[in-house]
Amino acid sequence: MSRIKALISDADGTLINTVQLIRHGQYEAAKKYLTKHGIPVDEIPTYETYDALLSQVVGGATRSTTEKTLRLLYSASPHHLDSLNFDELHATLNPIQDKLAPKYVQSYSGLTSFLKNISEHNIKLAIFSSGSAHHIVRNFGIALPELDLVDLYKDRGAPDQDKLRIFEDKFSQHFSIPGFTVVSSEDTGRHKPEPDSLLLAMNRLAVQPSEVAVLGDHKVDMQAAFSAEVDVRIGITHGFDDSKTLGSHGATHIVDSLDEASQLITSL
Repeated sequence: MSRIKALISDADGTLINTVQLIRHGQYEAAKKYLTKHGIPVDEIPTYETYDALLSQVVGGATRSTTEKTLRLLYSASPHHLDSLNFDELHATLNPIQDKLAPKYVQSYSGLTSFLKNISEHNIKLAIFSSGSAHHIVRNFGIALPELDLVDLYKDRGAPDQDKLRIFEDKFSQHFSIPGFTVVSSEDTGRHKPEPDSLLLAMNRLAVQPSEVAVLGDHKVDMQAAFSAEVDVRIGITHGFDDSKTLGSHGATHIVDSLDEASQLITSL
């Protein structure tokens, strides 16, 4: 039996492939907003330029990522930043990503068997994400159609937290997870690479750092796990960061797929 009692996993780029949704969604939102606010056409970035800057700062809360990307973009033209309202820009992102999500969101290979294997080994599961409750419900609903929650995120009549509870209940029942919780960006004041979301997840699952494995595709996941004093920090390479980056930021193990991650977690 595995000594690991709980897995705490990132979502985007780790369990579900939303990398292109994040890249294209943030670019389309920024492009639309900058055009509306009078930025000259020749100073609005191409997708390739924006994406290169986004890759340097992605990993934290979405609103922060958007602001950091544009501050890098206009570092030589700071006057453009004076007229921008980053909260207003952030508010335009969800409708744009909601339209793009069916095209870009999919589960990584082996996700269903990965979750079933975790359940069979009586391992609890938490998702800790820099995304919002809305993002979790939308992305997992699309990536796992067997949950019959594909359209739940479109329901404007229910609060996002209520929809998240519906997702948590359906997810845990479908996969028979012995304990399951989601920590989203709305649950903590500080986000990755700070350890707050991990500490909250461990508290909810009633486990200690020595009983936990953390799985993530980004350096901030590894940094958060290190700060939370979790010994088993698994970097997965099919998302944002490569093995060298993950290793240099605290990963104790590197895997290339969910199948490898499953074998590792249940063998520890």
